[in-house]
Amino acid sequence: MSDDITIPPATTRPVRLRPWWFLAGFAGGLAVMAALGRQAANTDYHPGFTRFIPPISPEASYYPTVNEMCAIVRARCRPDQILVIVGGNSVLLGVWQPADVMWSKRLQDLLGDRYCVVNLAMRGASPGNTGAVVAEVLRREFPRQIYIANEKPATELSMLGITVYRYAFWQAYFAGQLMSYPDRDRQVREELLDPANRAMALDLAFVGLTDRFLHFSDFWNRMAFERLNTVPSLYAPAPPAMFRPRRIFEDTEGDGTNLTLDQRYWPSVRETEMKILRGTTALAYERAPHGGWRLSGWTHFMVKDSYQQAFPKALRPRTLLLIGRDSPFFRRQLTKDEFARNELSIRDAVALLHAEGYAAMDYGADYENEDYGDRIHLAPSGGQKLAVEVAREVTAIAKKLDYLK
Repeated sequence: MSDDITIPPATTRPVRLRPWWFLAGFAGGLAVMAALGRQAANTDYHPGFTRFIPPISPEASYYPTVNEMCAIVRARCRPDQILVIVGGNSVLLGVWQPADVMWSKRLQDLLGDRYCVVNLAMRGASPGNTGAVVAEVLRREFPRQIYIANEKPATELSMLGITVYRYAFWQAYFAGQLMSYPDRDRQVREELLDPANRAMALDLAFVGLTDRFLHFSDFWNRMAFERLNTVPSLYAPAPPAMFRPRRIFEDTEGDGTNLTLDQRYWPSVRETEMKILRGTTALAYERAPHGGWRLSGWTHFMVKDSYQQAFPKALRPRTLLLIGRDSPFFRRQLTKDEFARNELSIRDAVALLHAEGYAAMDYGADYENEDYGDRIHLAPSGGQKLAVEVAREVTAIAKKLDYLK
């Protein structure tokens, strides 16, 4: 028997794939990521949080998760405090107000230690978006709470919020964190079962259920915030700054206090701004039989119907919706007739909201040009005025709901 054995060179030996080793490594990696994601979901990694500045918002493709926002709230609010969550859009975010003088900080000072104010507003968001979702998710953990958002008059409230920020709703929905609400459940089923939305529905369900059990979004958000951002965006800094962790970016919101008239109201867009102001109510109102204006029948039905469905009935008494006025620089350019229509639209919106069980108030009637940084955003002085009015309303709501016992 020959002892000669031919051993092929190492480079020509067949590679044997061991699938069980691969699967075990893959499963182990998922388990580690899920464990880290679960840890991130229960950790507040936003020290000194004041608001969602652009680098940590969807503007830069950073989507704060529901768990992430809940952790921010828990780290700041004690169980014995009344939780006040600020949602809504850039007006309540505090555009033209530096962090140290932003209106929600003044609101906290006015309300005192009995309350805890957390600003979760985002640019362009609607009342039903992220802040509302977080408030609903925390409804049992913080039963004494008030949610604040803002909206334009003669405008329908969206039950699920605008699309850009709807991701938070789907996260909470697939995580089973929202209350049962038949009108909303019906709309959700219609969206998910619509054949035209099949691909979207499958994606939402896959991502939602994956996040519910594996917390991948929480893991990647914490990674992007603390270590390395890997998601490109048109609004993110150019490379290499794009890859820097989000935590290093500071709040650089400008101060609207010392702006010149042209800086507040750019001459090139003044005509467009006036068209927007007039258009807010022009299509929604019609001439009343005996003079003046009235909300058109169809608009009245649509707005009222949206108010009835946007929020669960049980949550409306602690939901404060603000209806604001544009800068007097533009309102004073309206004709007397247009001005009357604009004022009526604001009163109508507040009255309709009250009729459906919401807390509601208007603001801006006595504000001056200097109180605005542009047509709708408040400068620090305007923010301070708003804080005083809202503090008064929040205190009244807390008393009405027996929060002060």
